Amino acid sequence: MFLPQTFATALAMMLAGMVCWGSWANAYKLTPHRRFELFYWDYVIGVFLTAMICALTFGSSFGSPAFIENLLGASRISTVYALLAGVVLNCGNVLLMAGIALAGMAVAFPIALGLSIVVSTALSYMVNPKGNPAFLFAGVALVFVAVVLSSLAYRARERGAAKPPGKGLLVCGAAGILFCGFAPMVAKSFASPQPVGPYGAAVLFTAGALLSTFPLMGYFMRRPVEGSPLAGAEFWKSSSLDHLAGLLGGVIWGLGTVLTFAAADFVGMALAGAIGQANCMVAAVWGVFVWREFRDAPLKPKLFLAAMFAFYLGGIGAIALSHETAATPPPFETATTAARERGVGLLIGAQGQRARPRSVDRTRRRRGVEQPWSPPARANRPKSESSLKERLTSA
Repeated sequence: MFLPQTFATALAMMLAGMVCWGSWANAYKLTPHRRFELFYWDYVIGVFLTAMICALTFGSSFGSPAFIENLLGASRISTVYALLAGVVLNCGNVLLMAGIALAGMAVAFPIALGLSIVVSTALSYMVNPKGNPAFLFAGVALVFVAVVLSSLAYRARERGAAKPPGKGLLVCGAAGILFCGFAPMVAKSFASPQPVGPYGAAVLFTAGALLSTFPLMGYFMRRPVEGSPLAGAEFWKSSSLDHLAGLLGGVIWGLGTVLTFAAADFVGMALAGAIGQANCMVAAVWGVFVWREFRDAPLKPKLFLAAMFAFYLGGIGAIALSHETAATPPPFETATTAARERGVGLLIGAQGQRARPRSVDRTRRRRGVEQPWSPPARANRPKSESSLKERLTSA
């Protein structure tokens, strides 16, 4: 399967995933006459199909283990976590769509996704600690301030409007609370003894979202947050362009999911999830500068929005730096890495056992191999620390 091998590649994939996650709602804005309950059916089908196509192509090429091989060898608990993560995120996504209908993209995304970044990053770091915690949580704090500013901007814009601002804020806040649960579940799936790979996790994740849509949309079509109830037959009355717009939104979001999960294999879900969920910055740009949601607003909410952009940019930068400034590993671990890169095994103590490369350990766990890893024959290894130094010097 195709996976990033350097931090630069992983960062590019995370940023591309962030743009996708922040841009899919534009497909919904292209059909303003269509209710979000009808749009969502086409959207979630497009999400699942995109994840499956990526898994059968990029996830089944570029080396072993392939997508199917990894999925069959993954432990049950790992697959369950990936499925549940999709269910939890889908519940939040449905509320996010309702929040967009009530408050607009420029406000719904920052509030919902900002709350999610704050809580889910902390939980993901507890499950799988990677990166510098000082930079990571400093970035989370800046994002939280941006969430507060976004809320103030919405309240200032809606002051005096016919619909109360509290309803949109409550719906967006509920979406953010639900979003908090998906990243730690994905991190737990990746940290299992026999973990499912990124492409398998994306397929299971989107399958959970698709299956949970049936009861969720059934409920919201009968009891919508805005407007009159809808009958199931209304879905088939939509035009072909309406259906294509929904599928397009699903393709964009599904691609962002695959990119984020693949990058998480290299940097961890805490960092990948935090940058991916910073997509609210992208959505706010679309809402403010393309859809002109604050065109007629007074000066005060516009100032709040400008401050929100500044704090979000600072938070994203600090979160990205958390990987580059991670704590320096112990000298022994550094020597082990250097020796492995030169093709030399580092001796540990008098017993002469060789450090097991993490790549070997990761690959064997994905394939479901339970036998312990054993070092090469003693004859192929240096007999003392001095011989190791000689080989390193000569290399």
